[in-house]
This record gives sequence, C-alpha cells and structure tokens, in this order.
Amino acid sequence: MKRLILLGLCLGLGSGVLLAQRKAAKKAVSSSTEALVVSKPQPALKSYSLVAKDEFGTVGLSGVMQRAEGARMAKGKALGAEMQTLFDSLQTPFEKSGGLATASYTECVTWYRRLAKAFPAYCALTSIGLGDAGKDIYVFKLLGERMGRMDRLGQSDDGIPAGPNQMASPKVKILINNNIHPGEPEGTDASMFLVRDLLFFGQYWQQTLPYLELHVVCQYNVDGTLNRNAHSRANQNGPVEYGFRGNAQNLDLNRDFIKMDSRNAKALVALMASEKYHLFVDNHTSNGADYQYVLTYFHTRPEKLMPEIVPNLLQLETGLKHQLARQDWPTAPYVEMIKTVPDSGLFAFWESGRYATGFAALHNTIGYTVETHMLKPFSQRMLATLAFMEQFLTVSTSDSLRAQFEKYRMKGWVRRVADQPVHYLPIAHTLDLKQHEMIPFKGFEFGYRPSEITGADRLVYDTRKPWEKPVRYYNHYVPTDSVRVPRAYIIPFAYDDVIQKLKRNGIAVSNVPMDTLVSLRVSYIVDYKTVSHPYEKHYLHHSVKTRDTVMKVMVRAGDVVAVVKPDNERFLTAVLEPRAADSYFAWNSFDGILQQKEGYSDYVFEDKAAVWLKAHPDKYAELQRKKAQDPVFAKDAWAQLNWVYKQTEHYEPTHNLYPIYRVD
Repeated sequence: MKRLILLGLCLGLGSGVLLAQRKAAKKAVSSSTEALVVSKPQPALKSYSLVAKDEFGTVGLSGVMQRAEGARMAKGKALGAEMQTLFDSLQTPFEKSGGLATASYTECVTWYRRLAKAFPAYCALTSIGLGDAGKDIYVFKLLGERMGRMDRLGQSDDGIPAGPNQMASPKVKILINNNIHPGEPEGTDASMFLVRDLLFFGQYWQQTLPYLELHVVCQYNVDGTLNRNAHSRANQNGPVEYGFRGNAQNLDLNRDFIKMDSRNAKALVALMASEKYHLFVDNHTSNGADYQYVLTYFHTRPEKLMPEIVPNLLQLETGLKHQLARQDWPTAPYVEMIKTVPDSGLFAFWESGRYATGFAALHNTIGYTVETHMLKPFSQRMLATLAFMEQFLTVSTSDSLRAQFEKYRMKGWVRRVADQPVHYLPIAHTLDLKQHEMIPFKGFEFGYRPSEITGADRLVYDTRKPWEKPVRYYNHYVPTDSVRVPRAYIIPFAYDDVIQKLKRNGIAVSNVPMDTLVSLRVSYIVDYKTVSHPYEKHYLHHSVKTRDTVMKVMVRAGDVVAVVKPDNERFLTAVLEPRAADSYFAWNSFDGILQQKEGYSDYVFEDKAAVWLKAHPDKYAELQRKKAQDPVFAKDAWAQLNWVYKQTEHYEPTHNLYPIYRVD
C-alpha cells in the first residue's frame, strides 16, 4: 500500500483521497470484489474497437490493448477516479483518431513529457542529442526495478532485499527503437501503449517489472518524422499521414550505424555503446510479397554473436514463439524469397553492421527486427507490434532467462584468448543452399496477367485463395572469409575521423607516447570493386582483396592503440579489417591511399628501366614470362613499362598500403 501512496503523491493526489482509497481497498478485499479500485482481469478479446477486422485469422491477443479499451470504455472500473482522469489525459493520437493516425513529432514529445511528469519516480524523458534537422531525439527510460513487487492494490510492497548477504536481482536492459523509417511508424504508437500500460497497470507485470530496465527511442529519425505526407509509401495501407524514410541529409538511418554520417547515428551509437543493452528491438513495416501474416520478424544471426550468448538467443526465440502462439499470433520469418514469390522458398536475412540489429550484434546485444505487413491495415500492424513487444518483455524477464543474459555475456567477455597462439574470426558469410528446413507458411495463390500500363505480364496475388503449406526455409550461413585477430590495432593520428568513431563506439584507445620504429603486420589492397552510383552518400567498395606482410613502420607520437579484447573483437574486426563488408575502408575512410602520388615520364624512365632490368635479371625473366602468358599485356607497351616501374625503388611504398597496423 505504501507504493500506492507514493504513486498518489507523485500524481498530486490529496492525502484524504489516498486514505479513502486505502480504506475502500481493504474493505473490498474483505467483502466484495466488485468494489475494487483495480478490477479482476477479464477474458482476453481478439476484437478491438480501434483495430480493423481480421480477414485471415492472423490477428491475435493483446493484454495491453484489452486494458486500454477497458479503461476507455468502462471508466472507473479498472482505475480509481484520479488515475482515470490521468489516463484520459494520456490518450494517444492513435486512439483519438480511431486507429487511423500515428503520432507526429510534437504530439509524441508532448505525450511522453506528460507521462514522465506524472510518474517521476519511475521514468524519465531525456534527449540523447540532435538529429540532422536540429531537433532532439528523445529516449523514454522506465526503471521497472523501482516499481518493486506490488499486488493488485499496490499493497505488500516490501521492496527488494539488500545487504551483504543478498545477491542483486538480475536486470534485463532492453532498447526499443522506433521510426528509424518514419513511413513505418507502428512502433511509435505501440510503444506509447506499452509504457502507459506498464505504469498504469503494473500489477499485471509483477513478474517483469522488478527485472526490467526499458529504454524507448521515441522517434529516432526525427528529421523524417517531421516530413509528413500521405503518398511516399505507395505500397502501404495507412496511416493517414506518416513521415519520410530519409533524414535531413536524405540518408537511410538503417544504413548509417557504421559510417555515422548523421547526427542521429552518432547519438544512438553513443547510447548503445554506453548502456550495453542485453536486447534490442527495431520496429519496421515490410516491403515485398503478399501473404496472410500481419506479423513477421527476424533476429540477429547466431553466427554473428559471441558463442557464449547464442544459447540465450535460442532460448529467447523458443519462448517467444511459444508465447506468440499462445496469444493466437501466427508468425513467419521476415519474408526474403529465393525467387519471386514465397512458394519458391524463404531465406534468413543477413544483417551486416550497417543495419540496426547487425550493429547491435557487434556490441554483443541480441537484436530483433519486427516487420509488419505493409498491406494490412495500420491498426492491425500497430497491434501486432504491440503484442510482439508485450511477449518480448514477458519472455526475456522470465525466471529461466532473466539472469542468463548478463551471466553469459560476462562469461564471454572474460574468456581467455591469450593462450591461443593464433585466433581467427569470420568476416564474411554466404547462405548455405545445401541445408534447409520445411516450415508452415500462410500465403496466397499467385498468377500473371497483362499489365494495363506496359502490356507485359505482371504478378498478381489472389487474396480470395489463401493457402497454408510447408515451404523451404534456408536458415544457415557458412563463413567464406576470416581474419587473424591481432592483439591490438594502431590507428595513425592522421585518421581522426576513424579514431572518433571508435571512441563513440566505446572503444578505449591509448596514445603512443613517442616515435617508435616497430615491425608490424600490414595489408596492401590488391584489388577491389566500387559501386557505379552513390550509395548512402558514398561510393562503397566491395570484393576487396588484400596481401599481408610484416614490415617496419614508424609509429608516431599521437597515434592511438586499440587493444583487442573478447568484448570488442567482433566490432573491431568488422570495421578495421578492410575485407569486411562494412569496414571503414569499404565506406571510403581510407581512399587517399588508393591514389598514386608520383609517376614518371616515359622518355626519361625508359633508359632507367633498361639499366635496372640488366641489374635484376630475375625481374627481367619474370617480365618475359608475363609477356608470354598474357597476349594483351605483350601488346601494351605502357603496361610493361609501368610493371617495371612498380618493381623499382621509385614506386612509392605507401600506394595501396592500408594504414591500420596490427600488433600480433
């Protein structure tokens, strides 16, 4: 009961009202359940006044939505008078619009400020920095542990035991990210429902709140959220207005986690690195095929995680599937198709570090991406996102899991690698098409008919002919490239942008105190390809080939050293090894080394080359062999002379020398 009194004081309730509530509650407990301030849980409903009719049986249950509807439609039964008044003042734009609208930036910030002001002991709204449009990115932080273990009346709250002989309660740190793509806004509105329920109806979360620290990024891409329209998502069914995918620089923020071209990414990366979340949820709407499901999702690939926490992911996924099924939510993996339609088979999405969940994995955080179906009504998509997050919180804080996340992550972080003379990590994977499993899938029959626009055959799904049958699901990736993990990387002072990115990711670096000549392992860029058109503000390199060697390097005072440890090795190899798909090299941080700075005039160097070849008969023989084996080269006088130039001391040794050095 003292927790209820504290809550009332936070809300500004008078002591007389609190005393009356207390007496009424005690009387109700001893006599009749009908007069309780908090009513009994009612049987779950699958039909909600704000949610569009379910045509295919793919919309399930939501306790949060049920309680919200009860509080709106049966005022005073689920909540006391003062709490009911407060609840009514916290109606969301989704509710006010009858399930048709999503919250704007101003509406969202105003709503969260009001909620945080109402419950100051249990939550806070803070800015983590500015987006590129100059507006604050807000994170709502709920400290469930402070809410303790309350019964349905807020009574019997003795707090959590503390003392020298008491172990701290396990805590699960979860980050939910919304509006990374503001045209896919279900997470914004679903999160408002979720956190409101946690605060108003905490008695239903008694097995979750004591172990939960929940942070919600209200609207990450604030820039795109401000750019509201009703037309940019041509394939999507509502809401009436939404934001735009690009931010103020027209960047896709779900490609910016490694390169950090936006202020948005810098702010969120710093938050994730400092908080070290156990779990991460990124809310989206799908693009692509048509099928019956409202809810699909995917999780971090286990191949990307440190092995110690893979069992946590598998146990979480098993529990989540079970809970969603119990709540009548049929789900499928995010629909990535082998060919044009789901009938051809599905494969697991591989998210590299540029993506939210791929980036989270590099920081040893298990990530989930929710993908609701673009063609389903917005209200169904919002409900599906809400239901997923409900069950996600329930499962992750369950008795069997809540202590495991930190335990096994710490086990991985303190793993001894010093005893291993050589340690390798994979940096590239490919889908294993030799392995698949059969999974049930709910789709639609498809066919082709002439297009009214082009006359060519066009794909058509027939929603009048739903089907359910097994389809092939390819869910295994195999490594195709790996790198030797050094004891440390050395980053020259010249590359301050790279150094600042490492620091923002929580990588501790130390300065080299004096100029030192030392033998280090280095890489030369032997070959690479570059995209032909700009991609997210860059000309991305790929298919990189390198040649490693050991050479003496002058390490300068002011250069920095990043020591590789089990907790950072996946991140450091992903960004500092040039062959990795999302390395800083791939994102053009080192393009200066790819340009040769000195050259020669043919008429001058011809004579020097002839003298040099006479002094180096082995190279002369190699040149003759190359001419004999390569007819094109044999006819190209310039190529032959250039080949000789690159064998001589005149050719600059820094050309294509990757400027990150390794201490083995």
